[in-house]
Amino acid sequence: MRIAKIAAVTAALAIGLAACGGGSEGTKSGGETPKAAKPDKLTVWRFGPPDDKHNAFMAEVGAEFQQKHGVKVEVQFIPWPDTTKKLQAAATSGSGPDVTEIGNTQVVTWAAQDTLVDLTDKIAGWEEGKQIPEALWVNETIEGKKYAVPWLGGVRAVIYRKDWFKELGIEIPKTWDELLAAAKKISSAKKGVSGFEINGGSDSMHAVAPFIWGNNGQIVANEGGKWTGKLGTPEAKEALTWYTNLVLKEKVAPESGVTRNSVDISRLFANGKTAMFVDGAWAKTVLKEANKDLTDDKIGAFPLPTKTGGVAPQFAGGNDLAVWKDSKNQDLAFEYIKLLASKEKAAKYAPIAGLLPFYPDLLAGDTYKNDEWLGPFAQAMPFGRTYAVHSNWVKAEETVMQQLLTSVIKGKSVDEAAAEADKQIDQTLNQ
Repeated sequence: MRIAKIAAVTAALAIGLAACGGGSEGTKSGGETPKAAKPDKLTVWRFGPPDDKHNAFMAEVGAEFQQKHGVKVEVQFIPWPDTTKKLQAAATSGSGPDVTEIGNTQVVTWAAQDTLVDLTDKIAGWEEGKQIPEALWVNETIEGKKYAVPWLGGVRAVIYRKDWFKELGIEIPKTWDELLAAAKKISSAKKGVSGFEINGGSDSMHAVAPFIWGNNGQIVANEGGKWTGKLGTPEAKEALTWYTNLVLKEKVAPESGVTRNSVDISRLFANGKTAMFVDGAWAKTVLKEANKDLTDDKIGAFPLPTKTGGVAPQFAGGNDLAVWKDSKNQDLAFEYIKLLASKEKAAKYAPIAGLLPFYPDLLAGDTYKNDEWLGPFAQAMPFGRTYAVHSNWVKAEETVMQQLLTSVIKGKSVDEAAAEADKQIDQTLNQ
């Protein structure tokens, strides 16, 4: 796991999903940190643009931690586009934060660079953490060792113009056929509006995966210790054909969509240019900031359906918390993670962040069941899946689906494009 070079991080982490400590003696595998004097502060890196609610919550947690441990917490928010560069700089310089937020699919890559602390023993002694199902630790566990703590998770759903559905008498789609019919009706009634916007950008894998899984297909599988792309299987190709035909045959999505990611699409949605797209619950804040007129009676969400009905499996993305290897305060850093990832804090912060807690009893509670916006996302959470837990997966995740969709939209057959995508997956994961 530690043979990769630091230079590989840039390629493997082309997308982003916490100030600095000096070098330290580190820890033995899962062992205790050498005793050290209590620090003046603990540094935490968070990713994304903060707002007043996020800042208030982090300040509240910091104050509680300081009261209990006598140590101030300094939180630094890093813009999403800068996260890879920031983490790489910390890795190469031998410095970094005490605690960092990290995307769950990124854990394997950074653990391979020996930049994250093995938290296995600490997690084993964390009683509240035992309530998080073992199946949700897949991305955090490499060769039997845990390098991060699942904090909050997210799945995707279809975000739609609720007012247009009501105006046109459209019921919530339960199958692919109904989804297409709704898209056609809106495109026909609303000039210049795409009924369902395809995602061909940097996060296109997350938008397309539910269609493949929702048709009993696969994207990648580990067969006898070797990773194999599965986009060329009949089930996957049928889903890819349906998806690309939204542009090529049905004309309910523009060809230019093949260059757009969810951020680009959300801007179109906010400006009334598209009626449906796939994204996470966190998109609501972005949409409302972009267009103050998008009130709750105008935007809604529903679970993305399988081909024949039911909730489609979703990629269960997550924001994890990890201790950076260069921290001199590793025990204290884990105490902070335990507080931030506690059931009490997860219940309070998840709605603010537009994410979902990993504690089953919170997820099944009335908070989500009765929430018109978060409810559809909570419905999909039990169907959460992951991709290949591999240090090179992030590289494949960003490039494979983009190239496949682009080549099909430009005229290549799905058969040929899928075969090329599988070959790329095989080469990326088995090198």
